[in-house]
Amino acid sequence: MDNEYKKRPFYKRSWFHTFLAFLVSQLYFNFVALKGWGPKYREMNGFPANIVELDFFQKYLSFYDNPWFNIVTVFLGVFTIIQIIAGVTKDIRN
Repeated sequence: MDNEYKKRPFYKRSWFHTFLAFLVSQLYFNFVALKGWGPKYREMNGFPANIVELDFFQKYLSFYDNPWFNIVTVFLGVFTIIQIIAGVTKDIRN
């Protein structure tokens, strides 16, 4: 019998699921932003407001008009990149 290692299909890998979840969230944010169905948030105070008011954040990381969508997008983007790097290195080692 061959004890050959069978690779998992591409769509069953955990980092691919994380990437798909990020894409779905971005599609949702775009849909809500285009339709104008975004929730009405109170004014931001404290730490999130300090992040949003940074020049770097306003210039390079402002994807949506809603600041909460921008914060969530950046957080999910960083999380997704970390998961993809960890998953790909794990797949390369195996």
